[in-house]
Amino acid sequence: MAKVVVVAGTKGGTGKSTLSHLIAHGAGSLPQPIPAVVLTTDEDDDLLEGYRRYVVVDGRTPALLASQLEDLLQVEHLLIVIDGAAGRADLDEVVAKLADVLVVPFGPADHEVTRVNKNLATAPKGIALPNRWPAHQATRARANRLLERIPRERRFEFPFPAIPKLDGLFSATRYAELAYEIASPARGLVTEVLARGGIGTADLAPPK
Repeated sequence: MAKVVVVAGTKGGTGKSTLSHLIAHGAGSLPQPIPAVVLTTDEDDDLLEGYRRYVVVDGRTPALLASQLEDLLQVEHLLIVIDGAAGRADLDEVVAKLADVLVVPFGPADHEVTRVNKNLATAPKGIALPNRWPAHQATRARANRLLERIPRERRFEFPFPAIPKLDGLFSATRYAELAYEIASPARGLVTEVLARGGIGTADLAPPK
């Protein structure tokens, strides 16, 4: 049966869509690639087209989301990444019933830590992901102090760094140019996300 990663949270602008696509890109970039799909749920988003190392499918209405999941969950070697950017109520049911891992991203700001802790309180499967973490030593040190406010077992150990040019993920032409450059951090991300769900990458990779 397929495995489901949901990237969600009530705070906007934390990078849910970008992380969803990075996780799927990482799956398709592993030495033993894992077939991956991103379910787009925001009704205001266009469905991405063009060749990718993963597939983008339409879940922009409750009926579409339910139909796609019914089919995709039956696939044995597949990673389903649900982009929860839409903040839709029907996603809550998916998280409660189907998610193997729930990723809740947040940025290096006091109010974002407050919000992510509220999300974790209502989502037992939720794991907080520090995202767009600063590289400058002094700024990073200040940001790292925010991590102390989140229980260690409820967050990813290593913050995900701010990576330039990631908006190219959403462009058919720029994705092709960016694919190799972002493969390494994307592989690290998907490996860590799956590990938090007790899932080994080899478990999802199709047999050779």
